[in-house]
Formats: sequence, structure tokens, C-alpha cells
Amino acid sequence: MAKSVDVLKRHLFSGVLVLNLLVAAMITFVVLQSREAYRSRSEITTQNLAKVLDANITGILSKIDVALLAVCDEYERQLRTGAVASKDLNHFIVRQHKRLPELVALRATDPAGMAIYGPEVTPATTKSLAHRDYFSAQRDNQHLGLVISNPLVGGISGKWMVVLSRRVNFPDGSFAGLVYAGITLDYLSQSFSKVDVGKQGLLSLVAADRTLLARYPKLSRPPGAPELKINSPQFEALLASGRASGTYLAKSSIDGRDRIYSYRKISLSQPLYVFVALATSDYLANWYKEVYHGVFFMLVFLTITIALAVIFSRQWDRSRRAEQALEDERLKMEKLESLGVLAGGIAHDFNNILTGILGNISFAKLQIEPEHGSQPLLEGAEKAALRAADLAKQLLTFARGGAPVREVTSVALLVDEALSLTLSGSNVKGVVDIPGALSAVQADVGQMCQAFRNIIINGVQAMPDGGVLNITARELVLEPGNPAKLTPGPYVRIAFTDHGEGIPESSLKKVFDPYFSTKPKGRGLGLASAYSIVNRHGGSLSVDSRVGEGSTFTIYLPSLERRFQPREPEMTLPRGEATAPLSILVMDDEEVIRHLAEGMLLHLGHQVRTCPDGAEAVRLYQEALRDGTPFSLVLADLTIPGGMGGREAAQQILAVDPRARLVVMSGYSNDPVMASFREYGFVRALHKPFGLEALAALLQSLSGVTTTGRPNT
Repeated sequence: MAKSVDVLKRHLFSGVLVLNLLVAAMITFVVLQSREAYRSRSEITTQNLAKVLDANITGILSKIDVALLAVCDEYERQLRTGAVASKDLNHFIVRQHKRLPELVALRATDPAGMAIYGPEVTPATTKSLAHRDYFSAQRDNQHLGLVISNPLVGGISGKWMVVLSRRVNFPDGSFAGLVYAGITLDYLSQSFSKVDVGKQGLLSLVAADRTLLARYPKLSRPPGAPELKINSPQFEALLASGRASGTYLAKSSIDGRDRIYSYRKISLSQPLYVFVALATSDYLANWYKEVYHGVFFMLVFLTITIALAVIFSRQWDRSRRAEQALEDERLKMEKLESLGVLAGGIAHDFNNILTGILGNISFAKLQIEPEHGSQPLLEGAEKAALRAADLAKQLLTFARGGAPVREVTSVALLVDEALSLTLSGSNVKGVVDIPGALSAVQADVGQMCQAFRNIIINGVQAMPDGGVLNITARELVLEPGNPAKLTPGPYVRIAFTDHGEGIPESSLKKVFDPYFSTKPKGRGLGLASAYSIVNRHGGSLSVDSRVGEGSTFTIYLPSLERRFQPREPEMTLPRGEATAPLSILVMDDEEVIRHLAEGMLLHLGHQVRTCPDGAEAVRLYQEALRDGTPFSLVLADLTIPGGMGGREAAQQILAVDPRARLVVMSGYSNDPVMASFREYGFVRALHKPFGLEALAALLQSLSGVTTTGRPNT
């Protein structure tokens, strides 16, 4: 069982491990799939936003370019007339400027780069643009078209801006100046802010030379700060492949954040690029929550499965311990049964031999004077035989024929009788605490008294220097699953507590095993016998002990839930002063016992006939009955191996003579026939081994006793 439970536990925990690994793998797979889905959606989002931004920037720049072209056309028209009407040109430029309030300036220059036409142009504010890159580029190349400058600080406004410009030609095609418009980076950034790209996202406008023209969120840049250029190998690789738009994952060269970038090329005479970027921390924010939820679920699932596995494991351990306890109990009962078979097999012969020994010793004692030197020797031999008889009686407790013959009795009476027989002459004091209203029990008085005696003897032996033996009894109701493993219901609990040296842990499980003893002179049968007796009464016997503190033996017996009511004493049978001579038939298969019984009965003054089995006894009784000289008494051995025993012989004798008086003899002291002899037609029971005194007392007790009639069949 232990191995199977261990294997089951290994399979359980292996299964829990595999299950958790599968769940973890499934969650990991789902999480990774979800991450990929978020990334894919973010790519699509950036691509769509890049299209929107492309259209927005293209629209803004196209409107400005239209205004620039209009001013160029007007400027060149007036140049073709031979002279420029400054007032008219200024009014024209102002009208165009009013249509585009986002512009910082809309002006026109002369060939030297002086801004001489447009709003807010005065001698005090006019500065030369000849040093500007976009001016020199337009001056030196008449085919550039629209030119967009890198970010710069306006000479008049003092603001960061980009300048859009177009060349103005004289009628002969030579350079006449340029028309330019400035748009602030703040305006571009503000137009970007309408697009939601998250807390860490960004939008940017980049020139063909990778100069950052505009960015949202905007960067704080003091005047004179160097130009910012983007540096992205992934972007360069996509451009090199000829892609006008694309998406890639990269770390920003400005703030170092990971983002998904989508770019689009704006189709102007001077190419520009718009970028939309979503930060990984933004587009995966919900994914991180899913991961946290997944991890939390995994931890909860792991905790629950491990907890359940531990609970099941502990339950299996408890079940294993319970089954092991049952198995130990079964093995213990098998040992007791084996001993019972052994005891039952040898008891008859053993007690027959003891009867011969004890009877002859007691008979011999009568043959010599009390002062004879052999008397002490005979008494010693008699005591040894009686000890052997007591040992045989304990062995018989385990025999199959030792079923208890129960009667209603009191625990207090059983305890008192056991104490009186055991503590007499010892240095141990018995302290009894038993309520007077304690319910009665149904028990074999002889067997239960023997069980109590054996436990008390064990307590006395545990306290060689003397002490107190506490005996308590209480009523209680045992619930299902009780530690005693008894059927639920009312019980009486009797506890015997000594204060001796205690029982070692290693010996507790074997304390009720036959022939196990921790005492040098112990036979190992006392507690085993008590255990067997209590078990056969539907109860339980257990021990709790601590080394150095003592032991408590606890008995549970089924309660009758009513107080014990003593029976009225039986009327004393009339008997004479001396037994009149009787005609006695002795039936026993042992010749030694037949001769011994014959000698003792003759010594007592009676007539005796003997026979070896029940069939012969029936025949002799019938003959005597026909002759008119029936036997006064029949002593019949209960068990005759291979022949008719006393029980069957009694039935046949009583069938022909209901007035016959029969006494059953047996070495099976626990046999039901011996305990309930009247139910089987006998008037008395004589337990083997017996001596002359016991036989004489039996005959004396039968003076005036008549038969009980037919036995129960």
C-alpha cells in the first residue's frame, strides 16, 4: 500500500507539474500571439497615421507654394513692364499673406538678397538673406523650383522656422531675387498634436538630408543650436531598396526609446519625409496588463494545483496511515487467531495433563501427615501446576472457542474485583473514579475481569517502587471517524493510568503482540489477552505512553445507556452436612484422568464406573437405568477427539432419563458450554485442571440439586 501511495503521489505531482507547464506554455503562447497582434495593429496604425500626416503636410506646403507662385508671377509681370510698382506689389503680397495666417512672413528680395517687398518691411527691419543657403541655392540654379530650408532662426522674427522659397527671374532669365515664406516649427508641431500617438509617440518632418525639420512633441532648442539629424540604419536600408514608405522597429537616436516607425515620402520638388512613431511602452501597455493578468492567473493556478496536490497527498497519507493501521490490526488479529488455533489445539491435552498432575498432588497431600517433610514440596508443585493452569487459561483466551458469554454487568464491580485480586500485598494504591450513575455494559464477567487484571498487573509491574494507579470511567458518544475506529454510538471509556517509566516509542506498536514483553519475567500474554478480550466485546484497547511519565491504557466498551441493576441473590440449594454415597459415571478419553477421578471419588466414599467416550457412557447409563440402579451423577468430558463428546452424550442421556444429573468437564474454560452449561442440560461445570478439593466441593454443592431437564437444542 505504501509503495502504491508513493507511486500515486509521484504521479500526482508529476501530473501537476506537467499540467502547470502546459498551462504556462499555453499562456506564453497566447501572450506572444497577443504581443504580435499588438505589434501588427501598431504597424497598421502608424502607416495610416503617416498617410494622414503626409496629406496634412502636403496640403500646408502646397497652399504656401501656391501663394509663392502667385507672388512670383506678379513680381515677374511687373519686371516685364520695366519697373516694379512697390506699392502695388506690397499690397498683393499682403493680400496673399492674409490668406495664410500661419506664415510668419511672406516677402520678396532683390538680387542682393535684401527683403524689400512684403508686410512689415522697413529700412530698420530689412536684412540681407544673401548668407542663407536657400538664397544662394536659388540664385545659382534657376531650375530648383520650391526650396525648403533647414530649421533656422528668423532674422526679423527671431523664431525657429523653415523657409519655403522660389526664384524670381528678370525677363532675360537672370536672377532677380526670390519670394520666400516662413512657417514656424511651433505651428508645424501644433498641427502634429492633433494626431494621437500616445504619451511617448512622436511625429516628425525630415528633410532629404535627414535634417529634422519639425517634431512633436517639440524639442526645446535655443538659438544657435546645431541642426538635428536622424540616424537610422533601418530607414536608410529601406530607402536604399527604393521604398517610398515603410515600417520598422528602432531605437530613437534622440531619446533612445524603442518605437515602431512608419515613414512616407512627400512628393515635392524637394523631397521630404514624414514619420509617425508609436513607443513600444505605449502600444504594449494593454499587452503588459494581459501579461500581468496571465502571470497572476498562472500563479493562482499554480498555487491552487499545488495546494490541491498537497491536500490530496496528505489525504492519501492519512488514508495510507489508516489503512496501514487497519493492516496492522489485521495482522495482529491474524497473530491472535494463529495463537488461538495453537491454543485450541493444545488446550485440551495440556489441561488433561495438568489435571492428572494437580489431582495426584492434591490426592497425595491427603495421604501424608501435615507435618510430613514432603508437604512443602507437594505444595510447591501444586503452586507450579496452578501457575501452569493460569497460563493455559490465558492461552485459551485466544482460542476460537473463547467467544464471550455476555451478561449485563457494572464496570465498577469488574474494576473492584480485578483490584481486589491484583493489588493485595502490593505497594501500589488504586485510586478509582467511577460515577455511580455510570451505564452498564454487556460483558463476559470472567473474561473482562481477566482483561482488567492483566492491565492492572502491567501497571503494578511498571511501578516497582510503588505508586498510584488511577482508574477512571466515563460515558461518551463516539462520532463517525473516531480515533478508536469503532462504530459510532454510546460507549463507556475506562482508563488505567500508571506513573511508571513509560513505554518507548519503538515498543508501542508491539505492546499488544503475543509474547512481546519489555519486562524480564514477562510472558507477553497479559496485554495481548486483554486486547483480544476487549476486541471480542466490540470494543477497543489502546495505549498512550511517555517515557518517564507513565502510561494510560484506554478501553472503550459499548454502553447499554442504562444503570446496572443487581439481580436478586439465588436461593441456597439444600445440602446435607455430608454427601451421601453416590453412584457416579466418569467419562473421559484420558486414562490418567479416569483413574485419578476414580481414586478420588472412591476416597470420598462413592461408587464409580468409568468409560472413554460418550457412546459408552450412554450405553452404561441405559443399562443401569434398565437394571433399576441409575447413576446418581455423570461426569462427562466435553471434548472427545474422534468420538462422542459430553454435549451429545448429555442430550441422549436426558432423552432417556430427564432426571439425570450431569456435570460437564473441559479444559476449554472459555467454551460457551462451560459458561452456559444449564442451557445444555448440565447442572454444573468442572474446569480442568482440578484437584480433590475442587471435586469434593462440587459434590457438596450438588447435594439436593436436581436436573434441569432437557437441554436446548
